[in-house]
Amino acid sequence: MKAKIRGSSLLPPRNRSRRPMTDLEQMVADLLDDLKIEFEREKPLKYLQGWRYFDFHLIEHGILIEVDGAYWHGDNPKPSYVAMMAKKNDMIKNWLAKKEGYKLVRIKEKQLKEDFSSVKNIISGEINKNLSRN
Repeated sequence: MKAKIRGSSLLPPRNRSRRPMTDLEQMVADLLDDLKIEFEREKPLKYLQGWRYFDFHLIEHGILIEVDGAYWHGDNPKPSYVAMMAKKNDMIKNWLAKKEGYKLVRIKEKQLKEDFSSVKNIISGEINKNLSRN
């Protein structure tokens, strides 16, 4: 019975914000803290009978951030089931964010580790675009 109730699309999603952050997510959270940007983690958006969770939601700016780790989003030349499912999930999230009126920013692990300042510039740039629209 509990599984049926928990799986019901009428109930709000579980609070996943207490889930431990990956090292990459922690880097982005620290960057957002440095920029003094208010955010929430694990932002749920309703999709069909379930939910899709986005790594970060910049509350005042209508921006979602996804941190794409190399394991799930690597540039492996051979297609694998894991890579195909990650691409499918990414396409759903891209569509869902747009449908719900959010700007989605994707940050790749390589970029985060090798060119941290560009990630900071990308996020700042999106925030400035949002502020100039309002």
